Amino acid sequence: MADYRIRRRWSADLPGCVRALAEVHEADGYPQVWPSRPTAWLVDPDQLAGWVATAPDGQVVAHVALVAGLGSSAARVWATRTGRRPEETAAVTRLYVAPSARGRGLGAGLLDTVAEFARQEGLCPVLDVVTTNTAAVELYERQGWEWLVTIDQQWPDGQLVEVHCYALEGCER
Repeated sequence: MADYRIRRRWSADLPGCVRALAEVHEADGYPQVWPSRPTAWLVDPDQLAGWVATAPDGQVVAHVALVAGLGSSAARVWATRTGRRPEETAAVTRLYVAPSARGRGLGAGLLDTVAEFARQEGLCPVLDVVTTNTAAVELYERQGWEWLVTIDQQWPDGQLVEVHCYALEGCER
């Protein structure tokens, strides 16, 4: 990660976030459905915070956000398993790294940053990921996320998509 920096996202970062997202979409098909308003897609109304990774030249090359877990499939699964409430979670979302910046540990760094923030807020970090996104699945498992279950999730456009639900290990208490 030498010379790359992870920090909180500022509103001025959003054009760079969209540019990096477009590169990821072109290379990997994430997101599966390109949002009609990508900036709004990155900044959910229930978002708790967002972070970016910047290259040495200051260009945004990666992004992650944390949202209130109430609407998350993973949060509902976690709550059912633990007997706790989905409101006690925060869902990791919109994690991506531009192809040109991969292999530097930025995805892991962003994931650690967002998980630490959630835990400092007293929330259990959870997430869900499309089952075909094997690189993300490998990252989550390598970083100590516990697979909870695989479910079908209906997206706003009506698609039924198979996703893995995860919670950060150690959140079961």
